[in-house]
Amino acid sequence: MLLFQLVEGSRLLSWQTAGILFLLTIAQLQGQLDFQTRRFHQKYGSIVRISPNELTFTTAEAWKDIYGHGHAEYPKFFPEGFRPGDNGRKADIISSNAHDHFRFRRAMLPAFSDRALAQQEPIIREYVDLLIQKLGEVAAKDSSSTNMVKWYTYTTFDLIGDLAFGESFDGLKSGKENAWISSIEKMMKLFPILILATSSRILAKLLLYLAGDKIKNSQANHLRMVEGLATKRMQNKDQEHRGDFMDFMMRSQGQEHGLSNGELMANSDTLIVAGSETTATLLCGVTYYLLSTPDAWDKCVAEVRNAFSRAEDISFQSASAQLPYMLACLDEALRLFPPVPSVLFRQTPQHQAVTIDGMVVPPNTCVGVHHMAAYHSPANFHDPMTFHPERWLPSAREDEKSPFYNDKREAHKPFSLGPRNCIGRNLAYHEMRIILANVLWHYDMKLDSTCEGWAETQKTFALWEKPPLLVHIAARNKKTPRLS
Repeated sequence: MLLFQLVEGSRLLSWQTAGILFLLTIAQLQGQLDFQTRRFHQKYGSIVRISPNELTFTTAEAWKDIYGHGHAEYPKFFPEGFRPGDNGRKADIISSNAHDHFRFRRAMLPAFSDRALAQQEPIIREYVDLLIQKLGEVAAKDSSSTNMVKWYTYTTFDLIGDLAFGESFDGLKSGKENAWISSIEKMMKLFPILILATSSRILAKLLLYLAGDKIKNSQANHLRMVEGLATKRMQNKDQEHRGDFMDFMMRSQGQEHGLSNGELMANSDTLIVAGSETTATLLCGVTYYLLSTPDAWDKCVAEVRNAFSRAEDISFQSASAQLPYMLACLDEALRLFPPVPSVLFRQTPQHQAVTIDGMVVPPNTCVGVHHMAAYHSPANFHDPMTFHPERWLPSAREDEKSPFYNDKREAHKPFSLGPRNCIGRNLAYHEMRIILANVLWHYDMKLDSTCEGWAETQKTFALWEKPPLLVHIAARNKKTPRLS
């Protein structure tokens, strides 16, 4: 284990530690920190000290000890200048303290219930159908290739925008970026600056002096857009009882756990980014891995096309019940290409040492499970760098002769764990299934040769960089092989 001596109350840096911090900062700026952290864990084990006050873990036990129930919630860690309330932004369900998080979650949970999902399915279906139509237009042109990152991103942002604000961003319809996508791309470009700002107070002041106005103006424009869309939706009486996010959240107003208008806006904005960018990333990942693994592609396509005689029969319920292999493919893509590849840090109590994964950790230490390092660990998964959907099938859990029998599946928590696990998990799985099933039912696809190694050669800046995923697409071959 890479563990420098941790002494409670002492944060003095040695030259050796300072040198490591410098190298890690460079890795962050180059989009390589997650890969470097993965290498550290592969070399030193399940616990690594990556900075004077930060420990990362990779075990199922660490998930429970840090994020799980059974102990007081460890608060999230935010660097100075990026805490809730900084720059006038209200806290949301991701950044809020424990008290407000409980209140937000109670107000928002009805929007993700089975009843709500049933009301939301026709809305989502509209955008799935539009995606299939647009891909059909691409296939009819017999063009060289099309960028699936673009199409998946347009789809998920449009449908989540509709569920949050009652109107589409029209990315699919126009084939152009919307304001939210542009905003995320701008933040990705600014992320190296933000990383440097968090590493040093002096650098923070200098960088904010040089780029502060650009960052503030970009944020102000985004917040004005959010306020306009949210206000319009809240005042639209024609959309009452529509069953979308805003509908259910507004019903909490006037109750003890009710959200203010400002909190409604902040959480709607968060739901759009969290519910669209991550789902689009996973769909890109599973498409890449399927097209790079012919056996898995053939099995998945055969399962989808043999399960449904008409595309109209693909629904939330039927896709969940009839496509176990496709679900295994999605779970395997979540393991190999987790939408959030890094670590969500928590802080241990200020005046109390705690035990995490069998190790005593001093007070006020940043701790977390690193997603990529945990999911790619040979200690957790057999042949971890290869796409093996079979590891998620019941037979792999039950057959002692399966090479995946001893996989530590509890170390895989892409939606986190405990009281702050992802509130939209069920909706995300429904989206993934219905979108992927429809694409595979309608079209044959082939990865463009320029995209070989697409997932393995990217950079990460909190999220994946996601360069174009170029795919050749054609109307499906009617002679679909039967599953063996």
